[in-house]
Amino acid sequence: MSIKRPSFTPFLLMNPIVRNGPAFALERLCQHAMATMYRRHKPVFERVTERETFALLVCPTDLDLDLFLALDPKAPVLRPAHEGDDNIIAARIIGPLPVLLELLEGKSDGDALFFSRALRIEGRTDLVVALRNALDGEEIDLRSAVIESFGALGPVASLALRAAEAAYRQMQSDMDRVADTLMSPIEKRLGGLDRRLGEHAENISGLQKSVKRRTPRTAQTALAGDDFALPDPS
Repeated sequence: MSIKRPSFTPFLLMNPIVRNGPAFALERLCQHAMATMYRRHKPVFERVTERETFALLVCPTDLDLDLFLALDPKAPVLRPAHEGDDNIIAARIIGPLPVLLELLEGKSDGDALFFSRALRIEGRTDLVVALRNALDGEEIDLRSAVIESFGALGPVASLALRAAEAAYRQMQSDMDRVADTLMSPIEKRLGGLDRRLGEHAENISGLQKSVKRRTPRTAQTALAGDDFALPDPS
């Protein structure tokens, strides 16, 4: 069985564009995404900020772009992270972008993702849990949100998105095959090491039992009391 490599996704191929693309384009894209999210799911922002407003860093492990997310019931913000944001955030959510998107849509169990280490949280876990609980109460459909954002060109956007999704699935399948090919020899070697360690542990256990059977009981008691202390060489 091959191990999971959640960060080895097609989004890795977008990193040259993200690194070299115009900053204002990313800013505008984030603003548009937040405006659409706020318009469609305003109750989420109201529920999650009942106790306090706060900010998070969303850090995809397969994309060179950390996102600053300020949760405010009246003026939420989503933008590329800037230097100094570490001083004002409450927590970081770290994981591969597909996992983060599934969490946003409520398609994944956040607890299971955390315990499987597919998702990592640093900082105030209670606020991240509050966000997840608020998202659980909403039916978020990112696909329909993207299509709606194109207005009259929605049907064209739907066709393009369908083609992009098919291409993504094929690319992910190809990348999984490449990862399996590269990692298979390492996994076999690790499996062999595990087997040999298990054999050595069994041999050591057998030797210990044999020593106990052959050692007189009084000697065993003395050895146990001395904790196998070595004699003083002086």
